[in-house]
Amino acid sequence: MFKSLTVATFLSAVATYSFAQEESFPILFTNVHVFDGVNEERIENANVLVVDNLIAEVSTEPLAVANVQIIDGGGRTLMPGMHDQHVHLTVFNPLSDGLRQNITPFHLGGVATIRSQRILMNGFTTVRDLGGPAKSIARIIDTGMFPGPRIYSSEAFITQTSGHADFRKLNDRHPTLSGQGPSHWVETDMSFIADGPEQIRMAVRENLRRGATQIKIMVSGGVTSEFDPLHSLQYQADEIQMAVKTAAQWGTYVTCHVFTEQAIRNCIDNGAKTIEHIPFLTKEAAEIMVEKQIMFATAVAPVYSVTTEQAEAFYTPASFVKWKSVRDAAANMIEVIQTTPGMIDLYTLGTDLVNNWDQTLEQDKKMNDEIGYLHEAGFSAYDILRIATSNGARMNQLTGLNNPYQDGPLGVVEEGAYADLLLVDGNPLEDILLLAEPDANLKIIMKNGVIYKNTLD
Repeated sequence: MFKSLTVATFLSAVATYSFAQEESFPILFTNVHVFDGVNEERIENANVLVVDNLIAEVSTEPLAVANVQIIDGGGRTLMPGMHDQHVHLTVFNPLSDGLRQNITPFHLGGVATIRSQRILMNGFTTVRDLGGPAKSIARIIDTGMFPGPRIYSSEAFITQTSGHADFRKLNDRHPTLSGQGPSHWVETDMSFIADGPEQIRMAVRENLRRGATQIKIMVSGGVTSEFDPLHSLQYQADEIQMAVKTAAQWGTYVTCHVFTEQAIRNCIDNGAKTIEHIPFLTKEAAEIMVEKQIMFATAVAPVYSVTTEQAEAFYTPASFVKWKSVRDAAANMIEVIQTTPGMIDLYTLGTDLVNNWDQTLEQDKKMNDEIGYLHEAGFSAYDILRIATSNGARMNQLTGLNNPYQDGPLGVVEEGAYADLLLVDGNPLEDILLLAEPDANLKIIMKNGVIYKNTLD
């Protein structure tokens, strides 16, 4: 319906890193090669029309549109915005002392909002937040008040006593056993200590009330937590089932923090739809994941982004031992993923980077290093691109009617999809490391039809 009208003149220069274009006209990308998020072959010499917040047409034929802003892509690659499926916008180190003693919720929210712009400038137009109060940040971004990615928030971690998200120090009282209730905002906003099906049901419902799109529970030990060894199994079958059942009543799903094979099996057998980390993945567990179509994010950046010497200086002695065992296991996990047919179709990119609040902007500049780690591990450029785009979008579709973004699909370049687009200076299918340098190589970043960065000459 747009082809019968005349083409307007080229869009006047858009300010670099501008928050939005001043007027809302259709935008026509010409002379671009499109990676659509799904197919390995690019759509060569294409034209892509954006109307409002959606892609109206993708065509290899010229499109004639009235009152349009034309952007000549100069033979560059147009691709979907990337998805980071494991972030923590509102979590900072040290998790026990820092959050409880040195940060207020207001401080936390301010830093998280500032972080959101850096994350968007990395080319991540969508993130899945897997612990911490991020819905309020999503509301600020979705109203257009400040630039940032779309956020699928889990809200507070749900953990058992002495679980991976029990952030208390040794002598802090228990919010239930003490009979006095929570002693700190961390236990009411950041992490729910919930034991038994009844408490878990309440915690899930409270997160859904706050706007969670999916639910995150801790089902094995972790590196940073002080009082749970990696081998520990957290939550019993009836507890996991209650979280799954309660989330399903709202049409959404549960994801699990898991490290060991038994923890993976416990989550899958009791109804979880996705899982996180899985460093001790086995071939047998991977085959079950494929059979049941369990999607996952590994988040290898925290393992590979620091040297052994840096990790030993950063972590407590107990946490360093756990970190080292995870690092040693990671290579086998990657091999299992690569050699198990169907696993890459279930793989999504996640970074899981956490740092001190005043160092987090520098850390966030390294989000794209995850792409480099996957490249070094031997994943093809095509697989990495799917992992970072359409695979993540499929995972987020598991939120069903809880999905806050219902106008169209994400993670793809097709008619009717959200206009979340990156214009890459080069061909990432030939050189995936272009995406590891977003400041230099992402010439345009568009989210929801709005241009937030344009550095074309």
